[in-house]
Amino acid sequence: MSKPILFEISVSKNRVMGKQICIKLADYFVLKLTPAEASSLSFALVAVRDGVSPEREIYMSLIASDAAFVGTVTDSGMSIAKGEGATALDWEEVGKLAAEMAEAIG
Repeated sequence: MSKPILFEISVSKNRVMGKQICIKLADYFVLKLTPAEASSLSFALVAVRDGVSPEREIYMSLIASDAAFVGTVTDSGMSIAKGEGATALDWEEVGKLAAEMAEAIG
């Protein structure tokens, strides 16, 4: 049995802000990042995953989203807040999220 898809990455273009990297964590929860924000977040996720950074939480107030990225480090991965709930990603999925964001930047 395959794992459910916990996130989707897509690219959109805003007529004012230009290219945006979109992270969809639920049907109703989409975060829009500028390429610079996506790059910073991707590096931060990899640093936490690899143990290079001792941070226990990654917070980013996004310029193009009404919501913020709030990721709390757990023993097995990261819990990303979304509205009233959270999406739990294991370390492999955290790496996939970081890689897909980096790829979407181009």
